[in-house]
Amino acid sequence: MPARNNNTRRKLLSIIIPVIIFDLIFLYFIKYRNQGLPISDFDILYPGNFFNLFFAFILILGIVFYSYNKKIEYKPRLLIFYTVLMTAALVLSEIYSLVKIPLPNIFILDHPLREVLQGILFSFYQFIQFIFISVVWITLSGRKDLLLLRATVNSVAIVIFLFITAFITLQSGAENKLKSKDKNKRKFTGVVLGAAVWSGNQPSPSLAFRADKAAELYQQKILKRIQLTGGHAPGEMSEAEVAYKYLKEKNIDTTNIRLEKKTSSTNEQIRFIKNELIDNQHLHNIVIISDSYHLTRVQEICKFYHIKAMVAASGLNLSFDNKIYYRMKESIALLVFWFFAL
Repeated sequence: MPARNNNTRRKLLSIIIPVIIFDLIFLYFIKYRNQGLPISDFDILYPGNFFNLFFAFILILGIVFYSYNKKIEYKPRLLIFYTVLMTAALVLSEIYSLVKIPLPNIFILDHPLREVLQGILFSFYQFIQFIFISVVWITLSGRKDLLLLRATVNSVAIVIFLFITAFITLQSGAENKLKSKDKNKRKFTGVVLGAAVWSGNQPSPSLAFRADKAAELYQQKILKRIQLTGGHAPGEMSEAEVAYKYLKEKNIDTTNIRLEKKTSSTNEQIRFIKNELIDNQHLHNIVIISDSYHLTRVQEICKFYHIKAMVAASGLNLSFDNKIYYRMKESIALLVFWFFAL
């Protein structure tokens, strides 16, 4: 009888572990496909990729210990249930990404509803994995009472820890800032990341301060060219056009200003830098201009793309409440990008 049980456990492990490994590889594929990058650009040392690998490894290790621990009650259905649920959540998330379901033109935290739902679906997959990990390791500890509740609380604690990690990363500030030794050389292309347009096609303070910073660097003979980016919502001028109009009204020389009017997110704008400016136009001295709270996430996305770019912060000053709000928003966005490249 024990020999039969061991054989059953081995057979189940031979199915479950490859499925978890498949989920991990599939997730890596999705991440690089989402950003239009070949899998050959994969870097295991990138924080998000390492997190994906770490949690998959912890799950597999726990399942192996669980399967061969003679002191606890072995429940194969438990392993099968969470493996199927986790994989189904990942596959469903990918199907949603591929199928263009018509949705209302609603924005939540400055992001289209479609993108928000996509992030929620992938986050659900990740949370299921955290619960699976917690169920296995809590069972190994010998605790049987309120197992699902304990696992859920433990998973929430993992999410909070990761959120704090992202928040601290953002607080540490951006690297590769434009330095005084780089000035007065007229060798950089300054890329102004898009920001909100207010009613009447007026630039929001964020967009105006970003454009002002680009103009300042151009007048200081640091930039040889200004690249404005950003698309538009229905009925509005594009963010790039509004920034161009704003600079023109301030009598800034527009001879060396270029516009990109299709991107709608930071990810897409970094992709534009990679595909158009670096790969197609061979412009390698790039300065990305945005608000200070935004630049750390910008650099994390650049690392994913293997882009080496300088950054420059706009002069936008935020109130304490707004600083906290934007830091929290950026922390969530950074976590979503780390784990899913969204």
